[in-house]
Amino acid sequence: MARALTRAFESKGHEVTVAHTGEEGLEKWIETMPDAIILDVVMPGLTGPQVIEEYRKRKGKDVHSTRVVLMTAHSGIKGRGPALELGADDFIQKPFENIFMLVTQIEKLVGTLQ
Repeated sequence: MARALTRAFESKGHEVTVAHTGEEGLEKWIETMPDAIILDVVMPGLTGPQVIEEYRKRKGKDVHSTRVVLMTAHSGIKGRGPALELGADDFIQKPFENIFMLVTQIEKLVGTLQ
Protein backbone atom coordinates (compact mmCIF):
# COMPACT_ATOMS: atom_id res chain seq x y z
CA MET A 1 0.00 0.00 0.00
CA ALA A 2 2.79 2.44 0.92
CA ARG A 3 4.54 1.84 -2.41
CA ALA A 4 1.37 2.38 -4.42
CA LEU A 5 0.50 5.57 -2.54
CA THR A 6 4.05 6.85 -2.92
CA ARG A 7 3.98 6.31 -6.68
CA ALA A 8 0.57 7.95 -7.03
CA PHE A 9 1.52 11.06 -5.03
CA GLU A 10 4.95 11.39 -6.66
CA SER A 11 3.39 11.09 -10.13
CA LYS A 12 1.38 14.21 -9.25
CA GLY A 13 4.54 16.07 -8.17
CA HIS A 14 4.31 15.60 -4.41
CA GLU A 15 7.25 14.82 -2.14
CA VAL A 16 6.61 11.68 -0.10
CA THR A 17 8.21 10.39 3.09
CA VAL A 18 7.30 6.86 4.18
CA ALA A 19 7.34 5.42 7.69
CA HIS A 20 6.67 1.77 8.43
CA THR A 21 5.83 2.02 12.13
CA GLY A 22 3.82 4.43 14.21
CA GLU A 23 6.90 5.54 16.11
CA GLU A 24 8.82 6.22 12.90
CA GLY A 25 5.83 8.12 11.50
CA LEU A 26 5.60 10.26 14.64
CA GLU A 27 9.28 11.18 14.46
CA LYS A 28 9.11 11.99 10.74
CA TRP A 29 5.98 14.09 11.33
CA ILE A 30 7.78 16.13 13.99
CA GLU A 31 10.96 16.47 11.89
CA THR A 32 9.41 17.36 8.52
CA MET A 33 6.06 19.03 9.37
CA PRO A 34 4.39 17.81 6.14
CA ASP A 35 1.28 19.33 4.59
CA ALA A 36 -0.54 16.02 5.07
CA ILE A 37 0.01 12.73 6.82
CA ILE A 38 -1.82 9.48 6.12
CA LEU A 39 -1.97 7.16 9.10
CA ASP A 40 -3.29 3.64 9.03
CA VAL A 41 -5.41 2.92 12.07
CA VAL A 42 -3.50 -0.35 12.59
CA MET A 43 0.29 -0.06 12.27
CA PRO A 44 3.20 -1.78 13.97
CA GLY A 45 3.97 -0.07 17.27
CA LEU A 46 1.77 2.97 17.77
CA THR A 47 -1.60 2.94 15.99
CA GLY A 48 -2.70 5.89 13.88
CA PRO A 49 -4.86 7.36 16.67
CA GLN A 50 -1.99 6.87 19.14
CA VAL A 51 0.36 8.75 16.80
CA ILE A 52 -2.07 11.69 16.77
CA GLU A 53 -2.40 11.58 20.56
CA GLU A 54 1.36 11.38 21.12
CA TYR A 55 2.01 14.21 18.67
CA ARG A 56 -0.40 16.44 20.54
CA LYS A 57 1.20 15.51 23.88
CA ARG A 58 4.59 16.56 22.53
CA LYS A 59 3.61 19.55 20.42
CA GLY A 60 0.35 20.75 21.97
CA LYS A 61 -3.14 20.54 20.57
CA ASP A 62 -2.16 22.59 17.52
CA VAL A 63 -1.05 20.20 14.79
CA HIS A 64 0.17 23.22 12.82
CA SER A 65 -0.78 23.04 9.19
CA THR A 66 -0.53 19.27 8.84
CA ARG A 67 -3.77 17.65 7.71
CA VAL A 68 -4.24 14.19 9.18
CA VAL A 69 -6.02 11.41 7.29
CA LEU A 70 -6.81 8.11 8.98
CA MET A 71 -7.09 5.05 6.76
CA THR A 72 -8.29 1.58 7.66
CA ALA A 73 -9.62 -1.69 6.35
CA HIS A 74 -10.78 -2.69 9.82
CA SER A 75 -14.33 -2.30 10.96
CA GLY A 76 -13.56 -0.65 14.32
CA ILE A 77 -13.83 2.83 12.81
CA LYS A 78 -16.76 3.30 10.50
CA GLY A 79 -16.80 6.61 8.75
CA ARG A 80 -15.52 10.11 9.02
CA GLY A 81 -17.26 11.03 12.31
CA PRO A 82 -15.31 8.63 14.56
CA ALA A 83 -12.07 9.51 12.74
CA LEU A 84 -12.65 13.21 13.43
CA GLU A 85 -13.29 12.41 17.09
CA LEU A 86 -9.86 10.74 17.18
CA GLY A 87 -8.25 13.93 15.87
CA ALA A 88 -8.11 13.31 12.13
CA ASP A 89 -9.20 15.75 9.45
CA ASP A 90 -10.53 13.06 7.13
CA PHE A 91 -11.05 9.32 6.79
CA ILE A 92 -10.45 6.81 4.00
CA GLN A 93 -11.90 3.31 4.04
CA LYS A 94 -9.79 0.58 2.43
CA PRO A 95 -10.02 -0.90 -0.03
CA PHE A 96 -10.62 2.06 -2.29
CA GLU A 97 -11.29 1.79 -6.01
CA ASN A 98 -9.18 4.58 -7.45
CA ILE A 99 -5.91 5.66 -5.86
CA PHE A 100 -5.86 8.89 -7.87
CA MET A 101 -9.25 9.88 -6.42
CA LEU A 102 -7.62 9.46 -3.00
CA VAL A 103 -4.75 11.74 -4.09
CA THR A 104 -7.26 14.33 -5.27
CA GLN A 105 -9.19 14.06 -1.99
CA ILE A 106 -6.04 14.80 -0.01
CA GLU A 107 -4.98 17.59 -2.37
CA LYS A 108 -8.34 19.24 -1.74
CA LEU A 109 -7.94 18.79 2.01
CA VAL A 110 -4.49 20.40 1.96
CA GLY A 111 -5.83 23.18 -0.25
CA THR A 112 -8.10 24.26 2.62
CA LEU A 113 -5.10 25.36 4.68
CA GLN A 114 -5.09 28.93 3.37
